[in-house]
Amino acid sequence: MNIIKKILFFFSLFLLYLIFKEFVELYNLSKSIDPYFAYAVLIILTAFIFYFAIIPVYQIFRMPKNYAPVKNKNEIPELLEKRINNFKKNKFLLKSNFDFSEITYDEDGHKKIISFLEKESDRIRKKYISRLFYSTSISQNGFIDAILILSSSVNLIKEIFILYQGRVTNRDLFTIAKKVYYSIAIGGSEGVEYATDEIFSKLSTEGMKSIPFANKILSSLADGYVNAALLTRVSLITENYCKYVYIESDRDLYPSSKFIISTTRFVTSDILTLINKRLLKTPKEKLENIFKKTPNPLAFILGKNKPEIKEEKL
Repeated sequence: MNIIKKILFFFSLFLLYLIFKEFVELYNLSKSIDPYFAYAVLIILTAFIFYFAIIPVYQIFRMPKNYAPVKNKNEIPELLEKRINNFKKNKFLLKSNFDFSEITYDEDGHKKIISFLEKESDRIRKKYISRLFYSTSISQNGFIDAILILSSSVNLIKEIFILYQGRVTNRDLFTIAKKVYYSIAIGGSEGVEYATDEIFSKLSTEGMKSIPFANKILSSLADGYVNAALLTRVSLITENYCKYVYIESDRDLYPSSKFIISTTRFVTSDILTLINKRLLKTPKEKLENIFKKTPNPLAFILGKNKPEIKEEKL
């Protein structure tokens, strides 16, 4: 197992090298336009990372620690009492006028609170996953993808911790940080689309496959879909730390691949449906002209109209 982890780590370093290479290409492209434009791009990227990544990380570390799941069943009653007392100070529950009068200090009482919070957690998760899928599908740059994955992961984790009234321990934060690191390395690399051909063969319709140059659209969507799936995994692991009471091992906190894919498919279905409808409604001659003359056809097709995020529970 340790050998596999080392292989994955060194492979991730190679993927990070590819991301850095794309950053250099982005900088050189900006510099070819104008040196001052290149400096402006660097300043904007630095400000974005500082505001949407570094500051939220600092805010996470300043949060009070929540009560982690236990591995000893004898500790469950004490954990339930601490959790429920902590939830009684939860701003979201108080703002929602949650009725604590019927909450007992047992697993049933804890489940009622968690079930209520899960609905809001689903809404938060769908918001970030949908945005990441949309933005990284049209970005066409691994370095920008990596920044978007980092900022989305950090802010999603922060909102989940706020919702569940506290963060995990520093040790658990490090575990989650590793998941984010691998998400950045995998999601920001160019080779990710080859690993998702099978997934998108199931998601794309026969109508889309018949459209000229549709593979360009599918490859862009593949990048966005994988990034969305990786963010889904990070969010589910983070939430499991906050809501599970008892675990036999840390593996219990990790969702199955099937559940991750089904969750991601549900969240991204709006954008996929929108793209499919627009492609099928556009004359093929016009589509051929768009694909030949437009460097980013997916961004052109989507335009400024993003689909609404569903409010149904995942």
